[in-house]
Amino acid sequence: MPASTQPLTERLAPQALLQALLDTSQTGIVYLRPVFAAGRPAKVVDLVYVRLNPAAQRLLGLPEHPAGSFLALAPQATAVFTFYRDTFLSAQAGYHTYDHVPPTGPARRLHVVAQRDAELLVVSLTEAAAEPGAAPPPLAGLPVAEVAQRVLAQASTAMCLVRGPAYLIEYANQAFRQLFPDRLLVGQLVTEALPEVPLHLETLLRHLNSAGGPFTGPDVPLVLPTSTQQAQTYYFSFQYQSHSEGEQAHLISIAAHDVTRQVLARQQRERQRAEWQRLFEQAPVAIAVLRGPQHVVELANPAMCALWQHAAEQLLEQPLFEVLPAMATDLLRQRLADIMVTGQSYSAQEPVAATARGAAGSPAHWAFGYHPLREPGGQVTGIAVVALDVSEQAYDRQQVQALNAELSTLNEELHSINEEVHANNEELVQAQQQLWQLNQELETRVAAGVQAAQLARDEAERQRRRLASFFQQVPAAICVLDGPDMVYELVNADFQRLLPGRELLGRPLLEVLPELASSIIWQTLQQVYQTGETQEEIGVRVTLARREGRPPEEFYLHYVQQARYNEHGHIDGVVMFILNITEHILAHRRAEKLQAEVLAAMQRRAQEHETFYQVFEQTSALVALMWGPEHRFEYHNLAFQRLFPGRNLLHHSFNEALPELAGEGLATLLDHVYSTGEPYQGTELPLSLAEPGGTGPQTAYFNFTYQPYLEEGQPRGISVFAYDVTEQVLARQAVVASAQQAQALAKNLLAANEQLTRTNTDLDNFIYTASHDLKAPIANIEGLLLLLRKQLPTAAQQAGLVPRVLGMMQGAIERFQLTIAQLTDLAKLQHAHTQPAEEVDLAAAVEAVRLDLATQLEEARAELLVDLDNCATVSFAPQNLRSLIYNLLSNALKYRHPERPAVVQLRCHHTATATVLEVQDNGLGLTLDQQHKLFTMFRRLHDHVAGSGVGLYMVKRMIENAGGTIAVQSEAGVGSTFTVTFPS
Repeated sequence: MPASTQPLTERLAPQALLQALLDTSQTGIVYLRPVFAAGRPAKVVDLVYVRLNPAAQRLLGLPEHPAGSFLALAPQATAVFTFYRDTFLSAQAGYHTYDHVPPTGPARRLHVVAQRDAELLVVSLTEAAAEPGAAPPPLAGLPVAEVAQRVLAQASTAMCLVRGPAYLIEYANQAFRQLFPDRLLVGQLVTEALPEVPLHLETLLRHLNSAGGPFTGPDVPLVLPTSTQQAQTYYFSFQYQSHSEGEQAHLISIAAHDVTRQVLARQQRERQRAEWQRLFEQAPVAIAVLRGPQHVVELANPAMCALWQHAAEQLLEQPLFEVLPAMATDLLRQRLADIMVTGQSYSAQEPVAATARGAAGSPAHWAFGYHPLREPGGQVTGIAVVALDVSEQAYDRQQVQALNAELSTLNEELHSINEEVHANNEELVQAQQQLWQLNQELETRVAAGVQAAQLARDEAERQRRRLASFFQQVPAAICVLDGPDMVYELVNADFQRLLPGRELLGRPLLEVLPELASSIIWQTLQQVYQTGETQEEIGVRVTLARREGRPPEEFYLHYVQQARYNEHGHIDGVVMFILNITEHILAHRRAEKLQAEVLAAMQRRAQEHETFYQVFEQTSALVALMWGPEHRFEYHNLAFQRLFPGRNLLHHSFNEALPELAGEGLATLLDHVYSTGEPYQGTELPLSLAEPGGTGPQTAYFNFTYQPYLEEGQPRGISVFAYDVTEQVLARQAVVASAQQAQALAKNLLAANEQLTRTNTDLDNFIYTASHDLKAPIANIEGLLLLLRKQLPTAAQQAGLVPRVLGMMQGAIERFQLTIAQLTDLAKLQHAHTQPAEEVDLAAAVEAVRLDLATQLEEARAELLVDLDNCATVSFAPQNLRSLIYNLLSNALKYRHPERPAVVQLRCHHTATATVLEVQDNGLGLTLDQQHKLFTMFRRLHDHVAGSGVGLYMVKRMIENAGGTIAVQSEAGVGSTFTVTFPS
């Protein structure tokens, strides 16, 4: 048949071919229809999406037929709209590049080519990163057939056209030709040009030529040359589609999709499944899997078949108690039923009649473990049975029980002796001596506690600064809400970015975000404030306006709300941590849809793999698989990992992962098993292992088997099966100890117990007193002393040393009470510098303190002169500023001169680098030596008024922690001036 001179795309069905090309093209194609202003057909005010091909949907993050207009979906993209509008009105091709931010996913830089086609605007999109520096080829403005041909040529899917009846290759795009480089394809018979394709291809083409319709050939292997000219097997999914041309012969389109990666991954999974099956069969322990309420035997390895004395064909797919009626005891039936209901494992040792591993006529003892097998959702659907021969350990346990009976008799005798010792330890002289020692020890502890408190305060300050830095840098939105109205007290940078442009600090939450009044966020905040219980919510859907006056946006949040407590232990606010997981939720929903489709196809195969995996994961035995001559860990179960907590074993060699065991000869044993292919069994191997609690290494004993893993008769790895027999070994070692050693031990224990009894009595009295709160014991002692005074006759109170002793006891109590008062003041000091600085109205703060001191001012007939004209505000923590002013003014009143009216002046002025506050009085004044001791903790220079000696020390620490200073100028008998400098 002579070749047609008509263009290729015009000889095909245009609409059907264009649809197929647009669906397979990697170039995004968008059709837009302009929207004109009412009464002004020449003015384009918006654009409506007509259709997006799959590539455009991926690039723009939009569906095939978006519901909204261009400006409704992307109101910020005014520059792109202007380009589209001008291109449509000019009827000339236009080119543009811009950064597109899709609703989900990262931003993309896109090359855009657009041209008007009748009443539509055709847009071609390519991602700039795919071809750096290259502009996309212009497609707009061309006829539909030529657009289809160019898209076909640029498609990444390999496509060709074959014409019957001779089946000549009439067309092959660039992707198809790259599969067969340096080969002439067009004009050649398909069987000659492509000898690698299956032999039945021509038969398939003839069928499609006569019957029509599509056909898909999945996972077809082809041996193709690579860039290094070496042949390599690839897998393709071929799609064949016939195209009718009326009376003429048919055309058949062939599209090839590379599925090599998926096929190789599937083959790898099937090989792994075969490896697990071989590992299960070669396990040296008896293992079986029971399924369902009837306990149908699903799996049973050779060891279990030998134990049950039945062949695998007799056991598999049969209910356990039907094929083994001797095991159908009421107890075992109930145990298995309980495991299916509760999901709790069960272990027991059972005597078994003579088996392949036991002596004829004598029962062997086996340790059986029954472990639930769970579905991914947590439902128990089966039971894994693991059995181990423990006949020798059972005999050892019987010997230990006999020895324990003898030791029990000795323990009863020791208990009687202990009761006699305790009855003789209550003497009044000893109690008084212990009280005196306790007094000395507590005074020493108080002094040490004061020093430790100072160090702790300094450390707390460093931690506070680190916490402030962490608070601002942590990658989560954090805010502190104060009081029942949830007033914003503190927010970090991430929280402010969540609500940009909004004023938050000092405003109630519902005033800022009234739309939260009916949300779960406000409900849980109230619950946390009332109950103190921490609340955590994940994936909460919230609709709120990020900026005032803007439309609301939908968010998905993960937040934690935690109560904040004041120094009295009362809830005074809530701390909230927020993570914006909107993108994660949306991506998760899309992923769930895709996963559901994949899961349906793979569920059966995954179930088989999971069955074997769960058997080893849930067994109490230690199981591991090491690969290669360097013995790299490819798998280990949970029991094996618990033996070495906190270590990453996978993909590390034995010597790297467990260097402490390599020196004990285990590495040499592994090398021997790998090189010879001969299994090795070890019995009661002692290993020194570190305990998880950090209590030091402990020796454990294991029975283990090194089983070579063979492929084609050669060792490729080693499977390890081990069992902890520490209890049995220790029991046998205990049996070895002789009765004479037990008697000597009892004698030593008796002597040691007498000494420990005396020591424990002293230690218990000290620990009991020192471990309680100081206030309650001292109050009890004071009450007892008062009761003693009332009960003693008058003559007895005056006899001998009684008055002196009573006075000494009263003095000790008063010293304790003074120490408690000092510690209380010190505790207040600990929290004095934890509040953040802010701009405080100085005049308001001074007026508040003046009102608090109104009674003292009136009693002292003092005059308070305030000059704050130059200082409107000062940057300082509000509570600390009030404490500072209160201490300075109250001290001026307490230490006033008795012979003249008190005059106190408070003034403020600014310097170039600081704000200076001065408090001047005409009181008693201080000597030079007193000035040097003034700011020392617990130092009181005047005893005629009450005080703890920490007030000025606390003022000095507060101002220095904020970066300021405090100084005093004083003259005895004249007065004092305190100067406080706040940094600007």
